This record gives sequence, C-alpha cells and structure tokens, in this order.
Amino acid sequence: MLPDEPAGIGGIVAAAARRGRVMALVEAAAWGGAVAALWPVLGAFAAAAVAAWRWRTTRRESIVRALERAQPAARNLLITADELERDALAAKPAIRARVLADAAAVARSVAPRDLFPAAPIARAVAAVVVAWAVATAVPWWRAASHSGASSSAAQTASRTSGGTASLRVTVVVQPPPYTDLAPTTLVDPEQIQAVEGATAVVTVESTSRRISLEQDGQVRPLDQSGGSFSARIALNRTGYLLVAADDARRMMPVVVSPDALPAVRIAAPGRDLVYSGGNPRIAFDARATDDFGLRSLTLRYTIVSGSGEQFEFKDGEIPLAVTQRDARDWRGSAARSLADFNLKEGDMLVYRAVAADARPGGGTASSDAFFVEISRLGVAAGDGFTLPEEETRYALSQQMLIVKTERLHQRRGQIPREELAEAALGLAVEQRMIRAEFVFMLGGEVEDEEVEAEQSTELQAGRLENRGQRDVRAATIAMSQAEKALTGADTAAALVAERAAVAALQRAFTRERYLLRALASRTRLDPARRLTGSLTEAGDWRRTPAPLPEDRRTALLQDLLRGIAALTAAGGAGAPFGQQARVLSEEAIRIDPASEPLRQVVTAMQRAADAADDPARRQAALVEAASAAASEAKRSFAGAPASLSPLAPALGGAFADRLIDRSRGVGSR
Repeated sequence: MLPDEPAGIGGIVAAAARRGRVMALVEAAAWGGAVAALWPVLGAFAAAAVAAWRWRTTRRESIVRALERAQPAARNLLITADELERDALAAKPAIRARVLADAAAVARSVAPRDLFPAAPIARAVAAVVVAWAVATAVPWWRAASHSGASSSAAQTASRTSGGTASLRVTVVVQPPPYTDLAPTTLVDPEQIQAVEGATAVVTVESTSRRISLEQDGQVRPLDQSGGSFSARIALNRTGYLLVAADDARRMMPVVVSPDALPAVRIAAPGRDLVYSGGNPRIAFDARATDDFGLRSLTLRYTIVSGSGEQFEFKDGEIPLAVTQRDARDWRGSAARSLADFNLKEGDMLVYRAVAADARPGGGTASSDAFFVEISRLGVAAGDGFTLPEEETRYALSQQMLIVKTERLHQRRGQIPREELAEAALGLAVEQRMIRAEFVFMLGGEVEDEEVEAEQSTELQAGRLENRGQRDVRAATIAMSQAEKALTGADTAAALVAERAAVAALQRAFTRERYLLRALASRTRLDPARRLTGSLTEAGDWRRTPAPLPEDRRTALLQDLLRGIAALTAAGGAGAPFGQQARVLSEEAIRIDPASEPLRQVVTAMQRAADAADDPARRQAALVEAASAAASEAKRSFAGAPASLSPLAPALGGAFADRLIDRSRGVGSR
C-alpha cells in the first residue's frame, strides 16, 4: 500500500499496524479456544493475555524498530524519519525532505506480511485441534475403562476415597515358630505389630499394573500372581511399610517388639553364707520366667581358692531338677553339701542361676550372684568378688584375667574373627579397670612431663627406697601393654604382658608394701605481688560458643506441624485432600519410625484421607494428628507448644521462636 505522503513512512506503518491487530485478535481467539477445551474457566483469561501481549507489537515504535531489523542497511534511517514526522527531531527543510524520501524508499521494500507472518496463527490453530481432540478422547477412554473394571474394584472404590480407591492391602503376620503364636490377618491396617523375627506376607489388590513396596527406605516391585500382588518380608526392627500404586498409597507403621530375656532369680538360699566349718547341706531353689518360652535352666558356680594374686578358679555346674508349670515358668531345685565341692579354709563358692529362652541362638540371662565362704573367723571377704558387671563380678584380679585370656586363646581357631575381636575388647576393658585401681594406689597419673622424667630417672638409678612402688609401676606398664594387645586381638602377646604384671605385683607384695598415696602440694601465695604487674599486654577476651549441630529432627517436626495446620486451614476435600494427607503421614513416619506419637500421626492422617468427604471425621482425625505431632515436638525440644490448634494457618508461638534462637546460638551458653 502506498503512503499518503510520498516522502513519509506514516502510511506504511499504519498499514502494518492494521494487519498486526487483525492477526493478534485471531491468534488470541485461537489460544483461548485451545485452553478452554481443557480448562473452560481459563479460556477467556488466556485469550486476553495473548491479545495484550500481541497488541504491544502493533504500536508505531515497535513497527519502526521491526522495519529497521528487516533492513539493517538503513542504519537508523527509518527511526530518524519517524522522529522527523512526529516533530520529535528538528532539521532543515532540505535535509528533512531527503531523509523522508530515502526512508519511504526503504520502507516500500518491506511487506507487512514480513513484519507479521502467519506462522503464529497456524500454531495456534494446531493447538486448538489437538486440545479439542484430547478433550473429546479422555471422557470416552474413562468411560471405557470404568465399564471394564471388575466388581471387586468397584466395591473397594465405594469403601474408600481419594488415592486409595483402587488399593486394598492385606497383611498376614506370621510370628516366629518358637513363640507358638497364631498368625494374624490385617486388612488395610493402620499399624502392624509383630515380634522380632516375624514374617509378613503382604498382598495387594489393585487395578494398577505396577505396585511397589517400600520398607524403611528400600523400594522394590511386587510380584503379580493371580490378579494380585504379593511379597514376603522379614520384620526385624521398628519401621514402616509403604504400598504405592499409580496415584494410590498406603502407609503402615511397623512396631517390632524384641523378645525379652528370661527373668531369673535364686529363691533359696537367696543370700551370702559364711561357714566356719562342718559339712552343712545347702538347698538351692532357682526360678525363671520368659515371655514366650524357656529352653534351659542351670545353676553354675565358680570356686575361688588361694590368696593374694595366686587365685585359682574352677567352674562347674549343678544339675537342677526342673519342674515346668508351663513353657514360660520353670522352677529348679538341688541340694549339695560343702564336702561335694571340696571347700577348704579361705575358699569361696560363687553361684548363680542361668536360663536361656527358646529363640534361635538362645537368649541367656543370669540371676544375681551369691557366695558361700569358709572362714573360721566368721567374716565374709567375698564382697570384693561380687561386682556389678557380669564379666567381672566374681574376681576382678590380674590372675583371673589371665585365666580368661587363656580360655580365649585356646578357642582362637574355633570362633569367628568378629567374635574373637569382641571378646578381646571385653578383656581389654577389664584390664583397664584393674590398672586404674593400681594407678589410684600410686596417687594418680603424672601430668607434668618434667616431674615424670625426674621420677623415672630416680627409679632407674635405684635411689627410691620404696622398691614396692617401683614394682607396682612396672606392673601398671605391663597392664597397659596387655590392654593394647587385647585391643588388637593378640591374645598371645597379651598373656606375656599379663604374666609379667602378675610377677611384678608378687614382687611388690612380698616387700615392704609401702604404697603411699601422693598428696597434692600447696603453692604459697605472695600477698605482696597482688595487683601488680604490667597491663600493656592485657586484652579483652570473649568466649565464642561452639557452633551447634543442625537440629534436623526439630526442623522436620516444625514442617510437619505447619503442613497439618495448612491442610486444615485450606478446608479441602476429595482426592486432592487425601493425597496431601498421605504425603504428610509419610513425612511423619520418616522422621522417626520408633516414635509412638509420630505413629499416631500416621494413623490419624490415614483416617483423615479415608474420610476426605466426611467433614466431621476428617476434622477429628486432623485434631488427633496435630495433638500427637505437638506432643512429640514437646518431647524433642523444650519450649515447644503443648498442643496445636488445627485451625491455625501456620505454626507459631514458642516453638518457632525457640527454633530461630537455637539456630542463632541464643541461649546456648
């Protein structure tokens, strides 16, 4: 189209603007129709947005810049002509006429269709066709799939709502065989309870073709058999099971109760005995109970004879006549005289009852230990052999440690390496305890290196009269070497060091036995020097608290509480609400599967998801979940709210404030 003014570009710009506006309206209508096919409410908004976006390109400034881009050789000529026509730029008449003429010549070489091509309209029309095709095909496909579904799936859908409409989970818990407990069948369980070592058979009925099972973070697909999916898993610790289909999920906390050790006690004599002589007969009565069943009940003893560090130990077992009230309650009895044990003056018999339950491998427990001592003075000396720890309660001495190390060394080739290392570490702990007692007798460790070196020189030169003290120091050094060897599971080297320690102790005990505990020396203060000295090097000092580790658990609990509050405040229903509730239940159980309040959160959120279309039940479940989550937060972090109103839009109050203070280090001093 020719311009109205031969020397100007106004006509060319006006023609291009008219074409651009027409194409903008057509493209906006097309995109609005495409969006309306899928989301009718958003169609008008989409059309208006596209029209506003395209209309900006039809302004005079935009068209002139487009002409410049189409003709790079113009070198800003068209923009200059536009400014001259709009009187935005002043010039001499001759120059003005020349610029406008040259600009008109350049503008005529650019067609309006080059500035506003038809390709965007073609794309919009294609989008309209695809969108309406999808909008027409989806309802038909849904109708066909619903008509082909089985009646069992329809019944399941009527019982549940939201994401669980096509998911039914059946769990058969099979307790360990030794417990003699009957299997338990659970359908869509809120929580699974089992004994440690139980087996769970999970069966899933669903219209989905792919089902996955997550156990404590480990995900695996389920095998399909006969129209259902199944898996067999072992329940060895508290955790969770998560069954997931396409859009359906079922979270089930798992609570595993360990098999308790037997409870053992000695009913008779049930106290320590001291005899000055004779041959009395002692009646033993031992009793044991277990939660599932017992396997054995015995009476074991240790005879301690000797004195000093030359103790001898002899282990044995007294057979019991066992009476079983049932598999869980046993009673054993026996009677022996002192002559049966060949006890002499100063000897001691330490005895205890030992019971094992029926679990594979056996869980063994012991009763309190009592002793029978032969002493003409009628004074019991056996208290030194009855210590709290099970491994050393009978005779905490270097000689007893040698006996234990010799037994472990003899079994070195018969037990696994891990068991050998663990037993050797236990003996190393005993050696450390024995050494600590002798270090205490010597006055403690010497921290000053100069003092220690001075004492070592005096010991080597023989200038200390107390040779017993030197021998005890040599014994403690040998004990340290034995401890290092036991830590490395080198029982042969440990025996050499332990025997060297016993030899040094025997030398110390046969001498003057002068072991004086060192006392700290007092340092005299000079009152004349108080408040004196130079302050030039004195400076201020402020303690910098160590950075606190990140409290991830507290942050996760805060997110959980906020999620529950936000879900309640949103007031949603149906499938979206059910999906959000199940996501929160999964978040809660992953914080700590062993927490009872968090398991309550999971079960409450599951009930809320199943009752997504029932406002009363949904609200009650959310209140329960919020209360349980708040109680766990109260336990985990002091200052958290004791309860949380589910109507609050977000978490606030002391919990959030204290969490912020803690992250900044406030109150950590």
